[in-house]
Amino acid sequence: MESYNFLYVNTLVQDYLKYICQEAQLAAAPNKVAEVLRKAGSSAQKEVEGNLRPYVDSLGIHSIEEAGNIFHQVMENEFADGKINWGRILTIFLFGGILAKKLQGPLAKENLKQISYFITDYIVSTKGKWISENGGWDNGFITKFEDRNSWVSLSTLKTKILAVFSIFNQYHS
Repeated sequence: MESYNFLYVNTLVQDYLKYICQEAQLAAAPNKVAEVLRKAGSSAQKEVEGNLRPYVDSLGIHSIEEAGNIFHQVMENEFADGKINWGRILTIFLFGGILAKKLQGPLAKENLKQISYFITDYIVSTKGKWISENGGWDNGFITKFEDRNSWVSLSTLKTKILAVFSIFNQYHS
């Protein structure tokens, strides 16, 4: 079961990162969850990236190791209060998209695989139980984000990402 969860989540993460990085000839979403994730995430991704541009531009990320360390530190801050909800699960994908775009270049395809691996590992190992207990991807995530009206809560999410990232940036610039 654990390996299935990892593979399923990795498919979602890889698809989202490829979609956000606008990889050429991207096929249709592999499943309904990925389709909803693309729609909900890309809507928030553009605004979050615009708000975070000064922070992202000042970050010197030159390797997957640096990206992984930054990712884990930001996620530690994001979930420091111990609260989890679907909006916060979405922030994991959004921040992963920011890192993937930051590392686009000659090794983009390999970088995406490695970034998707550490994001998947984080989701499965730290949020997997919560996801399962809260309807899973099909009954939890889709229910939350399939209806565009629920995206109103994304403004809170965007504010939270900006706050977490600015705190992180104070210590790493």
